[in-house]
Amino acid sequence: MNQVTSESSVPQANILIVEDEQGPREALKLILSPYFNLYTVDRAEVAEQILATHPIDLVTLDLKLPDQPGTDLLAKIREKGHDVDVVIITGYGTLQSAIDAIRHGVAAYILKPFNVSDVLEVIKKALERRKRFSSLQGALQALGNLWTSGVDVQTAIANIETLLGAKHPELVQHASRVKFYSSLLTEHLSLNPEDREAILLGAYLHDIGKIGIHDRLIAGDHSLSNHDQELMKCHTTMGAQFISKIPFHPAVEQSIRSHHENFDGSGFPDGLGGDQIPLPARIVGLANIFDNYVTGQGVRKAIPVPEARENIRQEAGKSLDPELATLFATVVW
Repeated sequence: MNQVTSESSVPQANILIVEDEQGPREALKLILSPYFNLYTVDRAEVAEQILATHPIDLVTLDLKLPDQPGTDLLAKIREKGHDVDVVIITGYGTLQSAIDAIRHGVAAYILKPFNVSDVLEVIKKALERRKRFSSLQGALQALGNLWTSGVDVQTAIANIETLLGAKHPELVQHASRVKFYSSLLTEHLSLNPEDREAILLGAYLHDIGKIGIHDRLIAGDHSLSNHDQELMKCHTTMGAQFISKIPFHPAVEQSIRSHHENFDGSGFPDGLGGDQIPLPARIVGLANIFDNYVTGQGVRKAIPVPEARENIRQEAGKSLDPELATLFATVVW
């Protein structure tokens, strides 16, 4: 029998718990009821009805439900455009299901049996991130509108810089450096001013999808497991999805989605190779790799510019466009 309950509490946010097992469902109610308004259901069909009729802010979702897989419900939530965050809480998780969930923009992925304090912390952080997302989305929309109108966009970019910096200061610093290195290439290519400006904006926003990745994964101060590395790769598709409805020049989305594609076809997310990779993404991808060399991004040791320049030459035809790699090696000092 379907169960739908609502408990009144501090009206900070409305949370829908989708969980068919009574034990985890009651545990989640006990954890969350002091802080949030709760709705609990045990079937995907009832969850869809609640989402259609109530202003839900966040959904906790089990992947194993009696009437349909939780992944199907997640896909429907995204297809119907429900403006909700989703936290997966499941005992049937796999790496592939985690990756698929992240690509659908879930806020977190928790395995059962869960720790009470961890669940509460994850949900509070997800709701805080939701507020930042809303502000950033508004700033990006304003930037897109200014772009199409031909108005100076520096003020809007400054707002985005502030919002990105709230996530992690290094995101802003890395974005600025990648934009600068990209400019060294675009200055020596036959591009019209609009295309050049769009590529540099794409360079600045290339890691925008990382705002949807857990903070610990982007801190850059530890070695990532294979599982974490796969989740990190999702930032390209998440970023492209994030700005897909904003009226930017196509080069912006191309740079965000495809800056980790490799010239030899070994990159991600689409396995593109050679000229299949849009020129903006080839430019931004090269600038990104060079910055990683000279700053020691992640666990990589920083190396001097001459050595990084030689590495760029060696990557020609492998990860990098050979013509761009040769050109970059002659203009960066």
